[in-house]
Amino acid sequence: MDDETRRKYLEAGEAVQKAKETARSACEPGAGFQEIAQKVEQAVRDAGAEPAFPVNLSRNDEAAHYTPGPGTGRTLEAEDVLKVDIGAHVDGYIADTAVTLNTSGEHDERIKQNRNLLEKAVEFVEAGVTVGELGTHIQREAPGDLNVIQNLTGHYLGRYVQHAGVSVPNVNNTSEHEFKTGDAVAIEPFLTDGTGQVRNGKPGNIYRLESDSGVRGRTQRKLLDRIKEYNGLPFASRWLDPSGRERMALQKMVQSGNLEHYDILTESRSGTVYQAEHTVLVEENGCTVTTGDI
Repeated sequence: MDDETRRKYLEAGEAVQKAKETARSACEPGAGFQEIAQKVEQAVRDAGAEPAFPVNLSRNDEAAHYTPGPGTGRTLEAEDVLKVDIGAHVDGYIADTAVTLNTSGEHDERIKQNRNLLEKAVEFVEAGVTVGELGTHIQREAPGDLNVIQNLTGHYLGRYVQHAGVSVPNVNNTSEHEFKTGDAVAIEPFLTDGTGQVRNGKPGNIYRLESDSGVRGRTQRKLLDRIKEYNGLPFASRWLDPSGRERMALQKMVQSGNLEHYDILTESRSGTVYQAEHTVLVEENGCTVTTGDI
């Protein structure tokens, strides 16, 4: 990794650190999810970066991929366990981080256990360690009263690519892929008091461009021009603020395979989900965390 690329990864990390601070202050009981999302994403922009994906505000048994749509009326309750997953990029170089929040205090111990597990995972990462060894380490260090979610993983990061080819499971696995100096990796163990599996729920409000071929109709083509501005990264329907006709065009593009439409992922037995995540740059002896404290 050259110095300029490294600088951009670090700048993206600084942006999500500031956005996490905004999330902590914005996530108060009674706050609207629409308002929280706007504040967090604006904090990324105010720090000189752009969102790498819509902020995920997944609560309770939701593990990932919930972001408010246009006009969403959902509000935060004191008992909600809220996963705030934030991404920022500088010239396509991404920082990806997540924190779990709960204002009631009832889940403090489990949130702390999840944070500690992430810290142990990060301390284990260095050049030469395999993905399989890391997954085994995370599963071994997980608290005995909670299950690691097996079908959610960390992942490599690439330029304008949030999931760049190599998955990083949080459980024992046989991958012999070795971390190398300069790799950018998102490490994100999920814990739950449920079964340790997630399933696809209903479609959410996050999309990603898969193909621009065969797009027909004036409205669809105009929408496509706007979507291309995200350079292949995920986007939210609320970012487009679509009219009724544009909403129909968006769905047609999903049906034709031009867009991927992300389902909301939920715990298979409605268990509460906890998430902690850092982005790291792998070094010869250890790694550099770009995303600060949890």
